[in-house]
Amino acid sequence: MTKPSISSSLPKTAETARKAVVKAGTKAGKAAGRATRQTTRSQPRPRAAHLGPERRRPMILDAAFGVFLEKGYEGASMEEIARRAGVSKPVVYSSFAGKDALFGELLRREEERILQAIAAAVPTELDEDDLEPAITEALCAFFEAVVASPESFKVVFLGAGGSDANITRRVQRGRQRQIDQISTLAQGWIERQGIPDAERQGRVHGYLLVGMAENAARALIQEPGRFDPRMLATQVATMIMSTYRQLPSAERG
Repeated sequence: MTKPSISSSLPKTAETARKAVVKAGTKAGKAAGRATRQTTRSQPRPRAAHLGPERRRPMILDAAFGVFLEKGYEGASMEEIARRAGVSKPVVYSSFAGKDALFGELLRREEERILQAIAAAVPTELDEDDLEPAITEALCAFFEAVVASPESFKVVFLGAGGSDANITRRVQRGRQRQIDQISTLAQGWIERQGIPDAERQGRVHGYLLVGMAENAARALIQEPGRFDPRMLATQVATMIMSTYRQLPSAERG
């Protein structure tokens, strides 16, 4: 004999009440679900902390530093720089107008680091008795800076040897400033020795010193650990001084 179901055993009015309760519960559940979804949608999403341009620029420059070293100027892309910096490409362009501007700022930053490393060792004036030691100490500080941060010099040399005319001019202007500073310093010392044509002689010394220092820096970078900075500084200073000592005695006053 088939056992009657619970619903069939209830009076008709009770069955109607049961269905009403079930229907009401279903509606209430749906309403609660809609309310939950609406509440979730109305809540604002958490936003990443905003970094202003002054905080973003160093971060982007650090990322660009590695990209330029690895891929060179021509091979570097703003997309890759943005990816390594962890930002979008529009964010990079909001900080720098383009790759030229970014690389130019990177060069300026690295040049400042280099100059700061040797500024304390460069004398404000040269005396006859301590000329060679002063040149040696300044060069030694420069070469030690190369050894401590070879990547900075690689970026500068990369700009000097690149195919972009604007970047090349930017590097050459920086190099010319160094020549001007050293030439002025040398000219003042030569004038005090009574040597004629001090301006031209000082200019020659400026080009010689910068050229030899750059070549020695390249040697330190290309063959790390092989050359001692002080040894190189001593040799370059000796060669610079030899150009003065070999001047005819008439020119020496």
